[in-house]
Amino acid sequence: MRVLIANDDGIDAVGIRVLAERFARENEVMVVAPMNQRSGFSHSLTIDEDILFEKKTGAFTAYAISGTPADCTKTGVLYFNDGQPFDLVLSGINNGANLGTDILYSGTVAAATEGAMHGIPSIAISLQKWNCSEEMYIKAADFVYEEKERLIDLCCAFGGVLNINFPITEPFKGVRLTKAGINLYNDSYVAGQTDDSVRICGQPTPHNLNDEDCDVELIKQGFATITPLSTDRNDFAALDKLKRLKIF
Repeated sequence: MRVLIANDDGIDAVGIRVLAERFARENEVMVVAPMNQRSGFSHSLTIDEDILFEKKTGAFTAYAISGTPADCTKTGVLYFNDGQPFDLVLSGINNGANLGTDILYSGTVAAATEGAMHGIPSIAISLQKWNCSEEMYIKAADFVYEEKERLIDLCCAFGGVLNINFPITEPFKGVRLTKAGINLYNDSYVAGQTDDSVRICGQPTPHNLNDEDCDVELIKQGFATITPLSTDRNDFAALDKLKRLKIF
């Protein structure tokens, strides 16, 4: 199997190294990752400037690029692939969760979504918490590797991307297919390091908008959550409702 691995934490992140090492044992792996941290870049692409790249030496083919997480997958599929198609796109393992509405900002999810847009089974993988021990990344990588055939089958069943969040809570309760929940934050902006700059800050805000069957809640109980995400942004129920209003 030929596997493309990207991320948003950068080429030197522990998560992408652990994931690539696990899959490279029995598969052909190519890594394409940002040169630097690109968290929160969502599905942005570099369209008005050159993308710089540097080929890395090691046990598997790897490129560090100056672009975004979505650029990583796109250049991997269309430029660095040597004319050979990929069988699987993986993004991660992210340093921290991509749960609920946070997926809208996630470069990790976007890198996987780009793979799905090219018709390749694609999976985003994130850890529940920030800055975990390497042992937790290894557990998450082992989980994805051991379940890869079933995960690929799920991807092929609906043509979208799977968003996996792996818990650090013990004991591990198992796996749940579930929807994305809601996250709220008390975001504000404060003065930055210079007089002409600002910086966002904020903390999660408690709320009661989630039911028990969503990724935000299930991971707290020790479940690995798998959420199917479509590349089709249409809300057909809303479209039908608005048409019935006959405003336009």
